[in-house]
Amino acid sequence: MAIDERQQEERSEIAQEDVAKSLWRKYRRTAEYKSGRHFSISSIHPLVREAEEHGLNDVILQFARELERPVDIRMALSMRKETDWIDDWKRMHGVLFRYVYRQCGELRPLGHDVRFGDPGDEDLHHIPRGGAEVYNELYGLARTLHDQTEFVNTSNIDEVCRYLAHFHYSFIRIHPFFDGNGRIARVVTDQLSVALGFIPIIAGFPRNNAEKKRIYHAAIRASATDHSHSELTAWIKQQLLDKLAEIA
Repeated sequence: MAIDERQQEERSEIAQEDVAKSLWRKYRRTAEYKSGRHFSISSIHPLVREAEEHGLNDVILQFARELERPVDIRMALSMRKETDWIDDWKRMHGVLFRYVYRQCGELRPLGHDVRFGDPGDEDLHHIPRGGAEVYNELYGLARTLHDQTEFVNTSNIDEVCRYLAHFHYSFIRIHPFFDGNGRIARVVTDQLSVALGFIPIIAGFPRNNAEKKRIYHAAIRASATDHSHSELTAWIKQQLLDKLAEIA
């Protein structure tokens, strides 16, 4: 099970005051509501999953539109300021969950209860506690993108995939949002892949493919102690090769 999906199931309920109004209107027409469940909705309810998929499709669509602009996306991204990156990630999160939560697009506050993978993984991955810690680590990650994206050797696929793996794990480990971190990380990883001259790799990652998820989650966990991210690099490279084979 994906880290974000596992978190979602463990939260189990979303209180009425936190649910987007459009979603709550749909929920009021369901059998669960009519049977007396008036104060919350299951976080894995089909309406919630549908709303999340709608939001994710909107995020990916906006990303695709950016690619249609006649600009050098690699240069454009390398020219971004650190705050530009952070604002874009917050915007993506707001789009992803605007059909689910009344409040979204904000960084995780200090003291927010983080559930990450298996019990104890919060310490294994050294996840920041929220608030200023989250912002400072995101700022550092954005600084890396600003300083290094322009200079990645795009003729070396292993270097490209290692760079993508480093970003991908770093974003997930920082865990800047209460939910959806993996999905945002996958979209931005694809954004970087395109900027480096490759194709989108994992934004549309098949979450219902149990074997691919197992390998992916094992690679994420291995990165906690393997700072070269060798397993995650290999997973991303295989995803890229598979995509290239599909369009060959």
